[in-house]
Amino acid sequence: MSRTLYHLDAYCREFDASVTRSVQNASGVAGVILDRTAFYPASGGQPNDLGTLNDVKVVDVTEVGQEIVHWLEQPLTETRVHGQIDWTRRFDHMQQHTGQHILSQAFLELFNAQTVSFHLGPESCTIDLDRVILEPERLDQAEDRANAVIVADRPIVARFVSADEVSTLGLRKAPTVDEDIRIVEVEGFDRSPCGGTHCARSGEVGQIALRCAERRGHETRIEFVCGWRALRDHRRKTRALHEMAQSFSVQERDLPAAVQRQIGRAHV
Repeated sequence: MSRTLYHLDAYCREFDASVTRSVQNASGVAGVILDRTAFYPASGGQPNDLGTLNDVKVVDVTEVGQEIVHWLEQPLTETRVHGQIDWTRRFDHMQQHTGQHILSQAFLELFNAQTVSFHLGPESCTIDLDRVILEPERLDQAEDRANAVIVADRPIVARFVSADEVSTLGLRKAPTVDEDIRIVEVEGFDRSPCGGTHCARSGEVGQIALRCAERRGHETRIEFVCGWRALRDHRRKTRALHEMAQSFSVQERDLPAAVQRQIGRAHV
């Protein structure tokens, strides 16, 4: 079983390790298992890390049983490796996953809406809530509450607890394992079991921006972005809005009315 350095320090970007075993999948892709690793495997809605081992690209990281397999662009011959994490990707995942914890607690606190699933995609993230919440003012409330926690720059601490402690912690959701239970706490706001990588302070999330809400039966899917993703999303939409307003020769605030007028003319 590999020692998981990402659990000890999510900010670990480089490490040295020994190869304990080499493997190969059905497609002939080579992989290695290390005695210690900072590479996070895909788990709990969070994608895996990427990076290099001795300058060989790590193309995937998976957890097989209790072993973490680093799948490689080409086979490794060395028994000692130096690992480097793609830090831009790792920190992006830390911002999104930490933001999800904060947003989920905001919906629970304000509307008693529990998050039943989470997905961290390449462009945006989603959470599914166990009730229907589509009113713009309620979505704004949750977004404001989440961003207030970010502005407060609260410490975030992760620790392992015993099964006996769980009932005393007031967790947002129950753990899915009976041992090695890892708790992530946003001080004074959220406490939940999670094995992912997170920021050390809520301020590092930057901001949380809701993109849309969609009803899915008796649930609601919330799409959102955090941190640098939120900035890029804002920049892209602002530029598009400005270009559209220019093409209609109106101010941005008057664009919806101008579009409606154009639609009306097209239907005449």
